[in-house]
Amino acid sequence: MTTRAGAVCALLLALPFGLSGLARAGETADLHAAWRGCLQRSFTVKAAVTSRTDAVEASLRACKTSEAAYLASLATSPLVDDEDVARARPALIQRAKGWLLAGGPRPL
Repeated sequence: MTTRAGAVCALLLALPFGLSGLARAGETADLHAAWRGCLQRSFTVKAAVTSRTDAVEASLRACKTSEAAYLASLATSPLVDDEDVARARPALIQRAKGWLLAGGPRPL
């Protein structure tokens, strides 16, 4: 799919939700980036003074507020609800742990 076709497809998918849906999607992306940034910064500091495994757990605890904001934003989507987000959270946390331990090269 070309970039233009992808953009049109994304716009068509967003139209039923209105322009506010696009704003929410942007806010959710920003909150996800903030959570990732928090995890990376925290992990970098903590891994210097403890084991990588302990640094992952400590980073998840330190970034709980950012995580909660991201998950709350996801729950505002008309496509998912709080229960969907709660069910997805364990897999998201496992992925974040793997991402941190692998050095963060792949997207979270």
